[in-house]
Amino acid sequence: MAVHIIEEAKGGPFIGGGNFNRGLELRVREGRSQLRLLVNNVATEVSSTEAQKLAAKENQRPVFPFSAIVGQDEMKLCLLLNVIDPKIGGVMIMGDRGTGKSTAVRPQLLDRFGMHAQVGTVKDAELRVKIVEERARFDQNPKEFRDSYQAEQEKLQNQITKARETLSSVQIDHDLRVKISRVCAELNVDGLRGDIVTNRASKALASLKGRDKVTAEDIATVIPNCLRHRLRKDPLESIDSGLLVIEKFYEVFS
Repeated sequence: MAVHIIEEAKGGPFIGGGNFNRGLELRVREGRSQLRLLVNNVATEVSSTEAQKLAAKENQRPVFPFSAIVGQDEMKLCLLLNVIDPKIGGVMIMGDRGTGKSTAVRPQLLDRFGMHAQVGTVKDAELRVKIVEERARFDQNPKEFRDSYQAEQEKLQNQITKARETLSSVQIDHDLRVKISRVCAELNVDGLRGDIVTNRASKALASLKGRDKVTAEDIATVIPNCLRHRLRKDPLESIDSGLLVIEKFYEVFS
């Protein structure tokens, strides 16, 4: 086990390090001071600290694996794109209409969020059954459930890592940039945040899919999440479902 010790002596700081498998006595002279270290005690303390950290980790509330979430593809995509490019500016996740989650949120505050994801109640009966079953499995044995998704989690992690590494090389044609800005202008989106976030999100999506060039399809996928929460001018209005954005997108891009 590697042990690194930093200790202050009269003649100045002493830094020692080494690999120790059993108890050793280390004697160091620095000026008139003598530093005596029993490495076996240090090793015991380090092992004890590691054991405490491991125990604390095991006692933490188990986290449901991201790759095990059933449905809610819009939310998952927005989260992934923000992981790939944090400069997108975050995600506002909202539930079904009529629940009052956004009634008190001013339009100026909504504009601060890079993307908006709508989380709706699953209507498909088979999908609902799967969600209930997966949740029951997780509650019964969180560790076993997490282990069953370990391969998928690692695959997703590798995909995200690669996407982040290649993000800077992704290109978006000038013509597509102009069309994005046309959509924003014709929807009367205030400021330029909508333009910037749509450009960033579409590039992040292209990178996630392993491409180095943005397509119109990439833009169509992310633009509702980037603009629809920017259309509300009155706090009492509800946020658009994205239909207005999609209609304007096809009008401009066709």
